[in-house]
Order: sequence, then structure tokens, then C-alpha cells
Amino acid sequence: MAILDKMGLSGIVKLFLDVVFLGGIIIILSLPISLKWAFKTYIFHGENFTFALVLLYITGIMCLIILYEMKRIFKALNQRNPFIMDNVKSLKVISIMCYAISACYVVKTIFYISFLTIIIAMVFIIAGLFCTILSEVFRQAVIVKEENDLTI
Repeated sequence: MAILDKMGLSGIVKLFLDVVFLGGIIIILSLPISLKWAFKTYIFHGENFTFALVLLYITGIMCLIILYEMKRIFKALNQRNPFIMDNVKSLKVISIMCYAISACYVVKTIFYISFLTIIIAMVFIIAGLFCTILSEVFRQAVIVKEENDLTI
């Protein structure tokens, strides 16, 4: 099985991202109903419904932006063209979204602290750092690729 191809692993991941993106849209649209059900069904130790709803809308939209940018990256991978400036820009957008999501959950810990919230904030900080570094690696690869294209 090929790795970088529409019928290879990157194609399967792109298809999975399409499904998750659609699922994310459905989840965001159903947030008021599903969150109200969750608040009735589970104990949320004094958390405010409106605060939780706004937080989940904001971070959910940012997650959809991350998924959209990942879909763009995998589209380029499927075309066997990974080292393009569009992928560098996508990785930068993903890193910014990761930092913003982390900041949202750090704010949440000020009002409603939980161990899981701290873990989520840390995971998104690490993901943001990773994408920042990866975007620079891709930027340098694009420069090398462009120089090689000019010498041939």
C-alpha cells in the first residue's frame, strides 16, 4: 500500500478527516441540546451552562478550523506535493488555533478547575509547539525545493 496517494494511507486519513469534520459540524450545531442533556444527566460540580456552552462553541469552531487545515495538508499529500507554502500556512494556522484553544482552557481552569481541563490545555500547548516547529521545517523544505527546481 502506498503512503502518499489517494488510495494509500494519506487518502484514508483524508477520508477520515472528512468524516470527523462533518461530525464536528453536527456536534457544534447540536451543542445547546446535547449540553443541556449532559448537565441533566451528569453532575458538573457547579459549572455554569452558559459558560460551558460558549467555551465549547469557541473551541469547537477552532477545532473545525484545525480539521479544515489538516484536510488541506492531506489534499496536497495525496497529490504528492507536500512541500508548498500553503502547507506552511496551514501549519501556522493550526498552531495558532492550538494556542488559542489552550488559552481558553487555561481560562476555564481559573473558574472551574478540573484535572482533565489541565490535561487538555497541556496537550494543545504541545500540539501548538509541534506545529510551529513543523511549519518552520516545511518552510525550509519549500526553500530547498524551490532552489532545486531552479537548478534543474
